[in-house]
Amino acid sequence: MKKLKLFKTLFLFLILAGLLTACAYDSKNSHAYLPDAKTENALVYIEQCGACHAVPHPQRLSAAAWKDLVVVMDARREERDHEPLTEAQRNKLMAYLAEHAR
Repeated sequence: MKKLKLFKTLFLFLILAGLLTACAYDSKNSHAYLPDAKTENALVYIEQCGACHAVPHPQRLSAAAWKDLVVVMDARREERDHEPLTEAQRNKLMAYLAEHAR
């Protein structure tokens, strides 16, 4: 009986801790790990790439590799019926990635 009470108490504690953590999570600052995360170019990167998956750190690849990958991602956007990047979006996204790539 004591084990059951201990289990219930621990379970409730974990639920409460999870709720408090979720409430403390600041979605506006969720990309703080990215360089210059609040710039216009970064926001385009976060919005467009983050629409389908977690946003990788730009230093993960070289600028040339990012250029190739964006072409591949454009095809995936089309497959998933997402709007294509506008020329302005593409320029901002590529400028951000080139500036912060490996």
